[in-house]
Amino acid sequence: MERGFGVKAVLLYIGVLLTLAALSLAKVYYIQSAQSEGLEERLGQMWERKLSRQAQRGCILARDGETVLAGNIKLARVVAELHLISKPQEVANGLSPFVGLSPEEIHSRITDDNAPRSLELAYDIPVEVAEQICDLRLRGVFIRYYFQRHYPYAADFAAQTVGYSCWKTGLQIGLEAVFDEQLVGTSGKDKFSTDRFGHIIPGTLKSKDPAHGSDLVSTLDAAIQQICEDVLSSRFSRYRAKWGLITVMDPRTGEILAVATRPTFNPNEYAREGSKGNEANPLVHYAFEPGSVMKPLVAAAALDRGWLSPQETFHCTPSLTIGKYTITEAEHDRNPAGFGDIPIHNIIVHSSNVGIAQVGLKLGQHRLSDIFSTFGLYECTGIELPNECGGIRPKGYEHAKKGEVWPDVAVANAAFGQGIAVTPLQLMRAYAVIANGGYLVRPTLVTQPEKTTKVADVGTLTVPLEDGESLVGDTDSGIAARLQVASDAYRIISETTAAEVRAVLQEVVRDGTGRKAALDNFSVAGKTGSAQVAGKGGYVKGKYVSSFIGFFPADEPKYLVLVTLAEPRGAYYASEIAAPAFHEVAERIAMAKEIPPERKHEAQ
Repeated sequence: MERGFGVKAVLLYIGVLLTLAALSLAKVYYIQSAQSEGLEERLGQMWERKLSRQAQRGCILARDGETVLAGNIKLARVVAELHLISKPQEVANGLSPFVGLSPEEIHSRITDDNAPRSLELAYDIPVEVAEQICDLRLRGVFIRYYFQRHYPYAADFAAQTVGYSCWKTGLQIGLEAVFDEQLVGTSGKDKFSTDRFGHIIPGTLKSKDPAHGSDLVSTLDAAIQQICEDVLSSRFSRYRAKWGLITVMDPRTGEILAVATRPTFNPNEYAREGSKGNEANPLVHYAFEPGSVMKPLVAAAALDRGWLSPQETFHCTPSLTIGKYTITEAEHDRNPAGFGDIPIHNIIVHSSNVGIAQVGLKLGQHRLSDIFSTFGLYECTGIELPNECGGIRPKGYEHAKKGEVWPDVAVANAAFGQGIAVTPLQLMRAYAVIANGGYLVRPTLVTQPEKTTKVADVGTLTVPLEDGESLVGDTDSGIAARLQVASDAYRIISETTAAEVRAVLQEVVRDGTGRKAALDNFSVAGKTGSAQVAGKGGYVKGKYVSSFIGFFPADEPKYLVLVTLAEPRGAYYASEIAAPAFHEVAERIAMAKEIPPERKHEAQ
């Protein structure tokens, strides 16, 4: 009886063991099959690591291909892996002198139960400081290196044009924004497993190298840019202007050689923290009424079309009344008797508002509008900058049968650059036509090796011709055969007319309002403009935008320079503040580029 009970007990015990074993096997099977994904994921979270390997952003270079305008600087982040820290006070005391935080603050952060597993304690740490932290060998503290955008010239080199790229906010402006796809590159990746101390387990590291971004070679000339920055800084401070700009273009190709603006900003600060204002680029974002610098453009197209004869005269009294409005000469107090009967040549040299207003009325709204359109003043230039402004047309009223109609006073005003607004770049593009022999070029900030230059051929004529009309004068001889004009430029006025207007603009500098722009050893052609600032309900008393635009050497222009100061205080005539700035810029460019003198200095 007892033996039978013993056998049953043994069998029961074995049965229990077999049942437990079966349950264990079932559990293992369940874990390995039904829960395998979740288990692998949890184990991976515990031991597997993935680190992104940052691609270096391509550099933005000056036209020499060597001067770095936007590059990268290696910095470090201090990261605490909280699950590996066993001595938080030791970590806090060790890091405090290097990361700008007190030991108490560090201790509080690394012992916070709600803190993330990987906690960033500091960033933008210089490499040499990061190496000192590494030497402390603090368990659970790691250094992560990265590249941050760096601008060697800070605020002193075309900040709005080169732009900035902020890795924190994603904000970008200027060339950094337009060419981001080319500059950014593709990140790489490291994947590995670690032991409980955070060390990489040998044989588990798998790496994918980053593909660094491509460099961008701009058209900006470092020497010319620095000249413009220096001159503008001085003039902007002296006249306490609202904003200012000095820009230089090669009128043959449309390449922008310099863009100095005020106010400006330090892109290094913006690349770290994001926007703080002043990002607007006057070159393409500000439209202003250009004033008298518009007069030569109106004259050029009108003469070219035969709408105006060089011999035709206009009676220029001190003022001209149109309805209830009166147009006066800009400096009528200096010439109370007016200019008398003068042709278009003298209207430009003396910068007569009354004279060019009569020319505008003779041409009429549609022809004047055609002129503005022909010179590209109604459209964006297509330069490689974001959010370019396309200018502002003269305002009229809607007529039931005639469509838009400009009042006579609007027609007269538009002829001398009031009531129409353009960007500085639109104005530069239009003047390049006069400088290069009649071709409209596309402004650019990027060198394009594949886009070679050539002696320009006659392109598509865009001046709208009326029945029986044709261009006056020759089409291609002289300057067009000497200048290397961009291959995608096209003719909009004849070379003869362009040469005639260049000669008039030389006289403006020699004998007219632009005398203070003259150079001793080079011929200069240019025009002043002192335009009133429009406000609500009319023009604001005492506020002007003063400009001088000119080019040199005048016979074979290589440099087109625009100086603009908005709302200067004290003096405001362009002849007094903008023309001298042009003189300084041009003189220094000639010296920097070692341009041979065009003529010997003549004693006065």
